[in-house]
Amino acid sequence: MTKRLTRWSVKGRVILNIRNKSIILIGFMGSGKTTIGKMLAEQFNLPFIDLDAKIEESAQQTIPQIFKTFGEQGFRKLEFEQLSAHMSTPQIIATGGGIIEYENSFNLLKQYAETVVWLDAPFEVLHERIENDENRPNAHNKSFSNLKNLYLSRISRYNEIAFIKVNTDNKSSEILNEIYQALLANDQY
Repeated sequence: MTKRLTRWSVKGRVILNIRNKSIILIGFMGSGKTTIGKMLAEQFNLPFIDLDAKIEESAQQTIPQIFKTFGEQGFRKLEFEQLSAHMSTPQIIATGGGIIEYENSFNLLKQYAETVVWLDAPFEVLHERIENDENRPNAHNKSFSNLKNLYLSRISRYNEIAFIKVNTDNKSSEILNEIYQALLANDQY
């Protein structure tokens, strides 16, 4: 008699198998990387790393202060340093929306493409989530048109390195299930 795998035992197998790599969340500002990242970390019993929080901690400044002091390029260098420092430990990593703008970060992410998840939503939804957020230097005081152009300029880079694109305009449980199913189907696991 063959024992059927239950959802829990299958999940257990995935949890064990993903422990050798991090799951990296990319996507535009407001796509839900931090929120979904925390949920995934809990579901897979892995640590959660928010790169923006790690950058603020290491620089002892807020993201807007870092942008003001060092500019976007200086911020991207700090972001790359934090990404590099956390890639070797299996965990869930939420990146900043513009991480793909810095070539070193982009190339490092390409090496881990089988575990890079692109979180996306219709631009109007993203805009609603981020408009007038003073903690987002690339969004604060920018017009709808300017933000949409920034979003459109990043799509091909997100697409180039992600093994799956997930719409975050759905309920959290649907998003988690879609990512979970993609991990199960991915030959890397």
